[in-house]
Amino acid sequence: MITTAVLLHEAAHIMVAVNLGVKISEVELLPFGGQAKAEDFTGLEPEKEIYVAMAGPLISLAMAAVCFFLLPEQGPLTRLFINLNLFLGSFNLLPALPLDGGRMVRAVLSRRAGYRKATLATAFTGKVIAVLALGGGIYLTYTDMSGANLIIIGFLLYWAASKEKKLLAFAFMRFLVNKKSQLTRHGFMECQQIVAAPDTLVKKILDSSRPSYYLTVLIIGHDESVRGILTEAELIECLLEKGPAACIKDC
Repeated sequence: MITTAVLLHEAAHIMVAVNLGVKISEVELLPFGGQAKAEDFTGLEPEKEIYVAMAGPLISLAMAAVCFFLLPEQGPLTRLFINLNLFLGSFNLLPALPLDGGRMVRAVLSRRAGYRKATLATAFTGKVIAVLALGGGIYLTYTDMSGANLIIIGFLLYWAASKEKKLLAFAFMRFLVNKKSQLTRHGFMECQQIVAAPDTLVKKILDSSRPSYYLTVLIIGHDESVRGILTEAELIECLLEKGPAACIKDC
């Protein structure tokens, strides 16, 4: 029953992703949902990421509503299926990675704060919710109530949120590189221009890169004269060649 509810939840993600042209490589199932791993998911525009993330909770809540209103005689299995879908739909709307709500919030935050900062913020929220779930589960177990499920969910959620943070460097680099395919596909992109001094770290500038915008840097010297312009591709190449300590003047 749990597997059926989770599979329906993930199927909704996959159907929307495929309709948006995203190639799914594998699906990882967890008790509180799952994660459809796409080949280029980190390159999705914020609007598309919101659509993909929203599909799972919506189908779970819709299935719960359909069963509740259209099945007059509800046996134990039907009630269990309704409760499972209500849990999957509502829990996954929490604004924390790796939950669907966290992906939607990250998509919104990344417009202003950048992809990296938005990921760190929502992954941290995921850890906070995991700790609260663990604490609640331990308390319920201590008071002779069944808290085992909360403890398991807390452990898995903390592990998944930590995994998001550990994979951030790789995901962020894919996010930057995938902009090239967006530019090729659409033929144009809006420009995000930053003014920076020669001693500014390249990593610091790339951290502020926003989805659906191509980053350019106007280099201003200490005399406020224009020293040059760097594109996002040149910044990435400089960072890969010279490491995290690379400055604008090194590019």
